[in-house]
Parts: sequence; C-alpha cells; structure tokens
Amino acid sequence: MIWTIETFPLLRFPSVSTVNIFRFRFFPAVFLCSIIFTLVACNIRPTPGVNAPPGATTQATQVTNATSAPDSTPTTIPPTAAPVPTRPTVHHTVDSIVIAGVGTPSHEITSLPEFIADGIFDSLLTVNPKDGSLAPGLAEQWLVSDDAKTFEFTLRQGVKWHDGQPLTTADVVFTLKSLSDPAIRIKPAADFGPIADVTAPDARTVRVTFREPYCAALTYIGGVKILPKHRMENKSLTDVVPEDLIGTGALVLQSWDDNALTFSSNTTYWNGAPQIVNWTYKIFPNERAALDALSQGQADLMVGTSAGPSIQDAVAPANEFYALAMNLTRKPFDDVRVRQAVAMGIDRAQLTQSIGADAQTLETSVLPSFWATPNVRQPEYDIAKARQLLSDAGWRDSDGDGILNKDGKPFQVSFWAEADDLHAELAAQILRAQLERIGVRAIIKLDDHILFLTRVFLQEYDLSLAHFKIPLDPDQHYFWASSENKPGYGLNVTGYTNARVDDALAVGNRVSKCNAPARKNVYAPVFQQLASDVPMVLLFAPPRIVNTSPQLQGIAPSSFAGPFWNLNTWELAP
Repeated sequence: MIWTIETFPLLRFPSVSTVNIFRFRFFPAVFLCSIIFTLVACNIRPTPGVNAPPGATTQATQVTNATSAPDSTPTTIPPTAAPVPTRPTVHHTVDSIVIAGVGTPSHEITSLPEFIADGIFDSLLTVNPKDGSLAPGLAEQWLVSDDAKTFEFTLRQGVKWHDGQPLTTADVVFTLKSLSDPAIRIKPAADFGPIADVTAPDARTVRVTFREPYCAALTYIGGVKILPKHRMENKSLTDVVPEDLIGTGALVLQSWDDNALTFSSNTTYWNGAPQIVNWTYKIFPNERAALDALSQGQADLMVGTSAGPSIQDAVAPANEFYALAMNLTRKPFDDVRVRQAVAMGIDRAQLTQSIGADAQTLETSVLPSFWATPNVRQPEYDIAKARQLLSDAGWRDSDGDGILNKDGKPFQVSFWAEADDLHAELAAQILRAQLERIGVRAIIKLDDHILFLTRVFLQEYDLSLAHFKIPLDPDQHYFWASSENKPGYGLNVTGYTNARVDDALAVGNRVSKCNAPARKNVYAPVFQQLASDVPMVLLFAPPRIVNTSPQLQGIAPSSFAGPFWNLNTWELAP
C-alpha cells in the first residue's frame, strides 16, 4: 500500500490511511484533534473560564472512575491561561469580515477547510490553546474508568443545532459510530482504535467502551466534530450538500457557490455569539493571490506560511516538526554512535535562525509549551565530539580530502528532501554544509511531494528531511513503536526499534483513569531514550502566520487550538 496525504480539519484521530500527521508537507488536522497523523489534531474552542466570552461555562474537567461509586474522589485539572489576543478588543459589533481561503473546498465531511469546520461544528472536548490539554466543550465533563477502557461524556444542556433542534446523545452516538465504520469510505479513513461500542445510557450521557485500554482515544474522540443525526443519517458523508452542513458552532452557513461561502453569526451560540455578524470565506487559487487580496483591502484574514508586505500578522509555531530522519535499516545509520555524531554535528540554532525568526528550535517531537513536554535535550552541538564518535565507529579521513572513509569507502549518503517545500529546500542546503564539516558528504536529492512521501514511507533513503504533524496526545507510537515499522504501511519510517520504548508506549495508553500527570511521567523516559538513540534529529517547528487587516482585533492563534478557536470574540475596528 502506498500512503496518500489528505487533510481533514474536521476529523482528528489515528488511522492507517491518515497521513496528515506526517506531512513532509503533511499531517494534523483533527476532525480530531484530527487524529494523529492527520492522525491527530484537535479542533478547539476557547477554554471555558479562561478569557471566555459571555455565556461560557466555567467548569473544571473531572477525570474519575466511570463505574465507581458516587463518593469516589475526582481528579481536577485546572484550566490554563489562553494566548493573549494581538490587540485589546474594543467591544463593538461590525457587519462583515472576509476570510481568504486557498483552493476549492471539498464536500467531504472530514475534509472541510479548517475555518469552515471550526466555524460550523463543535466537539465534545476542546483544546486549551496555551498547552494543548483537554477542556470541556459540548461535553461539560468526562469520566474515565480505572481500567482506561470506558469513557463517559456528560453533554452540556441547552445546546441547539443551527436549525433549532436540540443536541442529543443520539447525535454523538451517530457521529462516532458513522466515522468509525470501515464501510464508510471517508478520507482519511477513521480509526478509533480497539473500540467496542458507543451507547447512550441516559439522555445526557454517552459511553464509549474499548476492548483494551486506549487513553489516546480521549483526545481523538474528544476532538471529533459532532454531526446532526437528523440531517446526516442515511446520507453520504463524502459529498455533503450545503443545506445539511448544520452544526452547533458559532457560524451558520448561508450559501456556498464556486467562489465563496457565506455565514451569519449564531446569535444563540452556547459559548457566546460572535461579535461580527456576517462572514465570507472567499476562495483564491493560491496563497499569493490571497495575500494580494488582503493587501488590497479585499479580505481581512489569511492563514499561510508567509507574511504579506504591509500587512499585520500574528504568529504561532505550527504543531509540526521538521527532523533529519536516518534510515536505521541501512549502514552506517544502524550504529548509534554514527547517529549521535550526526546529531552533534548539526547546529540547530543556526538552522532555525536561517529558516526565520518565527521558527522554533525543538528538543523533542512535541512543542515546548505542550502539557506533556519532558525535560529532555537533543545532543549538544559539538563538532569535536562528533568527529571523535565517528572515529570510534571506524570512520577516518584517510586521504585528507575532508570526507571520512571506512573499509575503503567514503561516508557518502543520499539526502532526500521535498522539492516544493521551501523550508525543506533551505534546510537541506544548510544541513548538507553542516554535515560536511564533520566529514559526511550528503548528496541532496529533491523529489515532488508524492514521490518524496512514497520513498520515505517505503524506507528507500539514507537521510531524509521529514515533516510531521504532531499528535495532540503524548502517545506517539505511530512514529516510534516497532509495530509501526512496516515499510509502506507504518509511520515508523526510520525503522527504529527499542523494547523499552515499546513497553512504555503501551503503558501510557493504560494508565488508570488516563490521569494526565501520570501519563506525562510514563512518556518522559520515551522521549529521553529517543534523544539518546537519535532515530531522528529534531530540528524546528515552522511558523504558522495569520495575516490580517489592521482593523481586525482579538486574533490569538494557538499552536494547538489553531487560528480560529476564539473567532466568536474577534472584532473589527471602525
């Protein structure tokens, strides 16, 4: 099987055909907290009680035993402060705003553009925009059983669909069952793990049971956009007609034609009606055209990878990482001393600075601000130590040309990067020069998006510049577990295997009650072992730039919740 890349801001959870987690221009969204790969990402609304708009409920998340007696003691996770908006709001209502979108939107329910999905739909849980932790959404609380096999969600009361019908447990059961049904051929395919059943034991409770413990599913299921059963039942989810795009979110779809979609404010939105009344999502052929429209006053906001001239912008690190992947199934990268030497030979700070001031150097495969980030560091930049390690491994400059040799062969390897990724092309050139300083000749080979991904997934490379979306759950077995080391099928594209890492990854998914602090402690040794074994050299998180008109106020893009998590509080100055 060859992996294909799809994006789905509506759905975010793990799946064998979900490659939005892996994007060498690739992975996250999350109708899931759009799964973790694309397999993972989570669409999120503001954290209740934290910079929340009028009408938001302030209630801490409770994690308790779903089957325990009423007197069992809950574990409370306090909310964390949200990112501060770019400018103070002035609290007045204006008529309209234009969002510049790139490319024709799909009519597939799990492939809607991020703005459309986030505006129309809500999820059971939201993501704290500051640290990626979970917070109440359509579910005002959730419970997890001691054995981590049962999740219960208590629905918020009084929530209505845009057509006035009440949100019910039947809608949630319908959504989860539909998206986990292998017969429904959505892109990417949904995979909720070892799910056994989804039921509604009473009018406000949804119970999800698994055949085995699977704590990561709390993030994936919690981030799924909930669909209206009364509009979607017995209809295709791969070609949804606009009149069925009914949600519980802040925006109500009014029209959809070839050039634009229009929305109105949901005046009864449970989390606070938007300050802006009318919204237009205008479609442009590419990012350059969208930026031009913004600079000419024809649009108010565009999310992209570059900033436009004379346009104000807000920046947050994308929840993604670039890394120098080494193929451990090929010599000389089967030798940990060689991999450690490569890591020590890379000046990651210089690399990040060259990529741009808004890029962020990484020490692990999670962002520094993530709630489960461990205190771990990559090998320090040290050319002398790198050369010594290579010498210990038998690599020496025997002919004086600066390139190391062993057994009569030079240390020369192929280095693959994606041709249409500007970050990758620049980074590859810098890395090539840095590797040469420690005696490694890396021959850069560029390929287009699909061919590059195919080569990497099939493990047909020596070095590659990988680009992955980061799951919103600390479980990263997709990248590192030996069970995922299946060329062409698994995401463990380096061929990395470590029994201790496998064991710890398994333990992380069966922590009692899926207690967050306990899970963080379980995963910390995993990240530490990865920093020692170095299957990849973690490099940087690229910036995600929200270009806006000077009049737009209240923008607070989040690495975890995205750029639209607080759209209902945005305002336009006169």
